[in-house]
Amino acid sequence: MNPWNTIDANLFVGLNPWVWTQLESAEPPGPFPFLGGVAPEVVRSLHQVHEIMMSGIETAISDIMAKRTSLDDPQTSRLLEDAYAEVVASRPGLQQHIQCGRKPDGTFHWNYPKNPSASDAMTYGGLRIFNAVAHQAIPFGFDRPIGPKVGHFLGFLTGRHTMGEIQTVAQASGRDLESQLLRLFTLLQDHDCLAVSAQSTLEHHWRQVTGDQDVVHIGHAALMYRHREHFVWFDPWLMPWFAESPVPSLWSNLLPRPSAIFLTHDHDDHVDPRTLYHVPKDIPIIVPSRRNRTTFHYDYLSLLRELGFTQVKEMAHGESWRVGEVEIVSVPFYGEDPCDVELPRNCYLIVDRGRNVLVHADSGPTNDGRSALQNQVMKKLVAKYGPIQLVFASQQQLKEVRSYAAYACLSHPGQWLDVGENGFLTNGYLSELCQTAQAKQFVSYATGGADWYPDHLSFMFSARNPARTALLTAHWDPPEALMQDLEPFGCRYHPGQALDVFQPGSQGETTIRHLFDQLAPVTLFQLDHESPSFLRNTP
Repeated sequence: MNPWNTIDANLFVGLNPWVWTQLESAEPPGPFPFLGGVAPEVVRSLHQVHEIMMSGIETAISDIMAKRTSLDDPQTSRLLEDAYAEVVASRPGLQQHIQCGRKPDGTFHWNYPKNPSASDAMTYGGLRIFNAVAHQAIPFGFDRPIGPKVGHFLGFLTGRHTMGEIQTVAQASGRDLESQLLRLFTLLQDHDCLAVSAQSTLEHHWRQVTGDQDVVHIGHAALMYRHREHFVWFDPWLMPWFAESPVPSLWSNLLPRPSAIFLTHDHDDHVDPRTLYHVPKDIPIIVPSRRNRTTFHYDYLSLLRELGFTQVKEMAHGESWRVGEVEIVSVPFYGEDPCDVELPRNCYLIVDRGRNVLVHADSGPTNDGRSALQNQVMKKLVAKYGPIQLVFASQQQLKEVRSYAAYACLSHPGQWLDVGENGFLTNGYLSELCQTAQAKQFVSYATGGADWYPDHLSFMFSARNPARTALLTAHWDPPEALMQDLEPFGCRYHPGQALDVFQPGSQGETTIRHLFDQLAPVTLFQLDHESPSFLRNTP
């Protein structure tokens, strides 16, 4: 029997929320996949020197901790530079890409070639299907580069399309590709990965529970804004069930179809290929623009095209995107950049019929003090669009020794023991930000906000481990103390949790409802499916 015909053509088919796929590269990835502005082979050389130097760097850090020297000792920086030059001089391959050495005047010369058209783009050679309930990881190799086509097909396995529609999509791809998609579909079916139902009411449920101009916190930095019948997603880093913790989670096929997706910046918790690979690929996806780069950029276009997206739009600062009456404006993103690499990044301002919402994400002051405040960005936004009633921002206060930062090898070796900000948003900064915005409600987010997220990352806080949270935040401004700083100018404070819904109130106020009962992952799944047996058997 033709496998396409094993499921009734009128039934709705999607992946179970505890099933996901993950792409695997066709070749070993470089140190920084999709980094643009420098050739991959140059990055590999820079990264190699950094790796060779790390044991010496850690010895220097140990000496500082042992109080044998201090961070302020200029000799330490000079020793680092000379050791770096020695490594490069000893390896001819490195000398092809890195020029460095001590000048007669005592200063240290360090340079490497830049290339604005180069990037470390990747091609995927296959994927792996994960079934968390069955504890299975099933490989599926590509016989040619078909990752985008597979991503297009997966975008239909959301539970909103019938078997007949899914079959039509596969057959329209051509005979050769159809055979590959049929092989993938058969694997999914044989390993109990598919959720089949007679109805698809999820979209209707979301429209019943939420209202026009609502903002739904869907976990960590992921937000969903509703404009009339449209939903817009920001930074969706979503979790399949049991992928990171033993609780059901809010996965992509439990959400309404977005009219657009906005990405703020290049970090993995904001640009998540696993999430994006499972959403429909005809959705416009808006990303920071290369026009705002200084030297480097993140190659969103190559990544998203490899995932299968067909409508990728770069949005430079000051530009906007509209759907209906809502305008979403690209706003400069500062900071979270310990090594001053200055990749283009965006915050976003939602402007909707007199109600303004700022998606500030992890933006904050840079190492040299630039910010949305110092550079008058907030003041100009308010002058143009009016008060920004609702502000979403991180409260992280992270600093990092540069040598341990992701892009350390792209920064001057003499600065590797310097401490850089990695998202340093003090209560004073956030209070001034909200006062300048004339905000009525501040929401602290982008630090988890749900038990289904991993709890081992430095910016994630979970109720499961309060002692760890106390360790991480021991020397921070107390996050809850921001409440008192905001009160004098009439701004309220709220620590965001997944499935909080922020609704417009009178006089620019915001009403906050926690709708876990109506929007819990299990509740959403059971709208159209029976309760899975492993939940029914749980005592």
